[in-house]
Amino acid sequence: MTIEELIDEKTKLEKLVIQLAGENQQLKDELADRKRASEILFADLLETWLHNKKMSVKANTYEAYCTQVNHHIVPYFRSKGTMLSQLTPAVLEEYYFTKLQSGLSGSTIRKHHSNIKMALKFAVKNGLTDQNAALLAELPSCNKFCGNFLSTDQFDLVLSKIKHTAIYTPVFIAGTMGLRRSEVLGLRWSDINFEQRTMCIQHTVVKCVKNHKTMLIFSDVPKTRSSRRTLPLPDSVYSYLEWLKHKQCLSYAANRSSYSRQYLQYICVDSKGILIQPDELSVRYIRLMNEMHLRCRFHDLRHTCASLLVQHGVPMKAVSAWLGHSSLAVTSDIYTHLTFQEKLNVANTIEDYMKDMNVSP
Repeated sequence: MTIEELIDEKTKLEKLVIQLAGENQQLKDELADRKRASEILFADLLETWLHNKKMSVKANTYEAYCTQVNHHIVPYFRSKGTMLSQLTPAVLEEYYFTKLQSGLSGSTIRKHHSNIKMALKFAVKNGLTDQNAALLAELPSCNKFCGNFLSTDQFDLVLSKIKHTAIYTPVFIAGTMGLRRSEVLGLRWSDINFEQRTMCIQHTVVKCVKNHKTMLIFSDVPKTRSSRRTLPLPDSVYSYLEWLKHKQCLSYAANRSSYSRQYLQYICVDSKGILIQPDELSVRYIRLMNEMHLRCRFHDLRHTCASLLVQHGVPMKAVSAWLGHSSLAVTSDIYTHLTFQEKLNVANTIEDYMKDMNVSP
């Protein structure tokens, strides 16, 4: 072997030593990071995740996360000093059981689980842990929601009772068009096309509690992509909106000094042009239901509309699109109990073709 070859071989060995030393240091750094990660309190991780989440969700959604995380999840795990590295499906299941025993419903605990799962996904993404323990944790069962609804006669009585009140408009529109509270309060005159006779659902008004203060959030971002929809107006709704717009214009002209200009574009306002507040609407509506001895939340007016559509033979897919549900499965889960009539029709059909057969018991 020549001198040149020896020098070349030595150079290669030196490079290999440097490379191995670098890889060794990288491994040490990774191990040190793992050790530091294992020393993270799960409660601290949750708070970090919550802070980051603020940038990607709507204000009212973020406040809902804050309530669940800060009032329930963080205090529990901080009191136990649970480290991120100690988190297992069994540890989470113990938390769910404890909260269930304290009186929280299965559906509420599932919301807590959703936040925990997202926080752990954030931890995995940032290399703080290798696994998401929430993916393997068993959840408490929750009763499938079954919405209440009013019959046509009951809804007519409700409307008669509130004929000359400020809540008539949102109740009438919610019950006939199947809108959410945030959608009906967010309706603006620009969303109504009187020429095409359509209503565009594209703006919402929701309540948000921040720093113990209640505020309204006006948003052009719907609950889901399918929530943004354009609906044809039934004649009764069209006529009412036409009359209401004329009435509001007259009220504004007659009371310019006292009539609110802030909400001129909105449909659901009181006699002074003030937008009806979400809580005010719900409270007054529930008071009305109690007086009439009826069991139906404001949101159940949406179920009233849907149930009447289903009972009159409108296909579930069409009902789902009208309501703006994210999927047909959501509609089916809520209104399965209303499809019994379809099954009864099948039974009657079977009876029709079986009655001429010689069938004896």
